[in-house]
Amino acid sequence: MHLPRRQFEIIQEQALRELPYECCGLLAGIRKPDKKGGFENIVYEVAPCVNVLYSGREHGFEISFSEFIEVEREAASLGYTILGSCHSHMGTAAVPSNSDIDFARPGDSMIIISVQHRQPAGVTAWYRRDDRGFHQETIKVVE
Repeated sequence: MHLPRRQFEIIQEQALRELPYECCGLLAGIRKPDKKGGFENIVYEVAPCVNVLYSGREHGFEISFSEFIEVEREAASLGYTILGSCHSHMGTAAVPSNSDIDFARPGDSMIIISVQHRQPAGVTAWYRRDDRGFHQETIKVVE
């Protein structure tokens, strides 16, 4: 996954701003075929979203359908698609939780930022496979 430095900073800033709750957002960009027959996600925009989870926002998130559609339309107007989501984990590792497995659609990528002691402690990216599993993606922060 290629992620512009400013978009990476936006995710970190939102995670700290939303404390003590999980932040969330959507990733917009393109999927580019790679030389191995797979693809690579090129993120151009991060759209911070409102965590509308009614209860338990400290350890979960939900993006409203209307906000998802709004971001998806704006991304399409720029020639992008929704590649997946980003969110924070409070006091736990940046690995997919059971809720993340339920939320992510097959083919989506998910950036998770771990926040511990009010500081970013790790950032990872995960690709959701068709079999409900994830595999870790490398994040390349680009200028």
